[in-house]
Amino acid sequence: MTQNAVYEKIKSFLKESDLDGVLIARSDSFLGEYYPPYATRLQTVTGGFSGSAGLALITPTQDILFVDSRYTVQAKAQTDFQVYEVPSETTPSAFLKKEMAGKKIGFNPWTHSVTWFLKMSEILAESQVKLVGLDNQTVIDWFGDDDFVQTDVFSYDVQYAGLSADAKKQAIANRLKAQNLDALIMMSPENVSWLLNLRAKTVPEYPVVFQRGVVDTSGCYEPLTETGIQNLKGKRVALDLTQTPLAIYERLMNVCEIKNLPDMINEMKAVKNQTERENIRQACLSESKTICRFLAWVEEYKNQIDEMQCDDKLKCLRKEDPLYFADSFETIAGVGEHAARAHYRADVVSNLPLKSAPLLLVDTGGHYLNGTTDMTRTIAIGQPTDIMKKRYTQVLQGHIDLADSSIQAGQSTGELDDKAHAWLRADGVDYYHGTSHGIGMMLAVHEMPPVVHPKDTYGLQAGMVFSNEPAFYDEKEGYGIRLETMLMAVSDSDEMRFDETCSDNKRSDETKNQCGSVHNQKAKEEAERLVFENLLLIPFDYRLVDFSLLTVRQKQWLSAYHQRIETQILPQLSQKEQEILLPFVKAFQTIS
Repeated sequence: MTQNAVYEKIKSFLKESDLDGVLIARSDSFLGEYYPPYATRLQTVTGGFSGSAGLALITPTQDILFVDSRYTVQAKAQTDFQVYEVPSETTPSAFLKKEMAGKKIGFNPWTHSVTWFLKMSEILAESQVKLVGLDNQTVIDWFGDDDFVQTDVFSYDVQYAGLSADAKKQAIANRLKAQNLDALIMMSPENVSWLLNLRAKTVPEYPVVFQRGVVDTSGCYEPLTETGIQNLKGKRVALDLTQTPLAIYERLMNVCEIKNLPDMINEMKAVKNQTERENIRQACLSESKTICRFLAWVEEYKNQIDEMQCDDKLKCLRKEDPLYFADSFETIAGVGEHAARAHYRADVVSNLPLKSAPLLLVDTGGHYLNGTTDMTRTIAIGQPTDIMKKRYTQVLQGHIDLADSSIQAGQSTGELDDKAHAWLRADGVDYYHGTSHGIGMMLAVHEMPPVVHPKDTYGLQAGMVFSNEPAFYDEKEGYGIRLETMLMAVSDSDEMRFDETCSDNKRSDETKNQCGSVHNQKAKEEAERLVFENLLLIPFDYRLVDFSLLTVRQKQWLSAYHQRIETQILPQLSQKEQEILLPFVKAFQTIS
């Protein structure tokens, strides 16, 4: 694989500088999963790695790429760099401690957060590894200037957002006053886009306005430009250091008093208001129809179609919905060993016919103006082996047990995560990616909070929407299984709580609604029990289920779930599509 001009520039730089290596991050200055068109630095320097997470270390004699288990196989195919899987083989910090002791390593302070820098520096101090921030001009000389202007921004209508931008800004102003703060600095483009009710077409999978901003106690907003920074002089500001590039922090710390706090908008946008909830329900019903039509198509043509055609078909079906905007991520459609890669993406080189392996995994989602979707199904194309059926059933059992749970609002989701893993772990196997992630509202398909994770300390609140996606992968045997739907946390009362900053009866209904979407500790302590509403109605594949392994409760859940599909989704399909899918629905309603 031929190296490129950027790579050669970095190698030449290392020969002339006093640095012993350079780190190149996957992220851009917004530190997100998706980035503007210019920000393909890791892909450029590695000669092709296109995964959504990774970190490269380039030294005069070595080229290292650190990736997680989702991208191990992909990375080895796309780059000549030495690939290390994190954390099974090593971690960047462990590698630097062992291999680069006493050395100086350069990094771009615009693409690493304050939190990352502080934690990494502490870890590396023992080995006397020094992290050195690169001059911005040096990075520009390597990769070019990253300035760009968005020209495709549009207003996101309140009929979908549920609240006006003014109401949201006022809710933030009230919270700032309650916490004796002068301003909130937002580093996340998702949060700015949510606040201003703006979206953009620049990156279809991530329809945000790439901007940082400030809201003060008067409810006024301004972009975080140099003028905006100067206006913060002497102010006490809230800033989330996990989302803040070190380069911006170093500029702000000389101007204002910084209080490191989680960006309050993270939670405000995670707890969907009543309008958003109903919109998401409707978007998911539309998506359920689309996926059911897709499943019928696959069943009819599975011996004639390939992985890439699955992606094309899904796009065509979604476009029939007038509210469709774009896919929320690139569709993952993989058979055989491709399905064992959590984030596989078919291309003209890798593309396989579906009939080449027993199982097809399809992970896909859409951005609609009324909501964002994400789902996964694993489908029998050929004859599955007994172990495939066993693993599918165990994944399904974890999926059901999580969906059928209840939890106290604000309680850690660790117990939910345990349920999702339990049936696999009991058999000595497991999966090693997250069980769940929050889902945005025509924003990021991966939104935090909420999260279902053993180390979660945040918990869930009524109105949060999240995925449920246990899985199993066997690269050696060449297959993968993942089952994903979307859940909404709901309470018995299904009413929003007002925090103490929202007690003014004269405040507008909009502002009260938004304030009510943000809980405080007192509300947590008094919170009711939450249960989970399934938003997506898509059948599972009965041909992959060992019904003898299911509990009575799991059978009842499956029966009720597929009854909803028969009642709410099948009538929207053509006669032929209904005939194809009816056996998949009826198979779960007759189990005992």
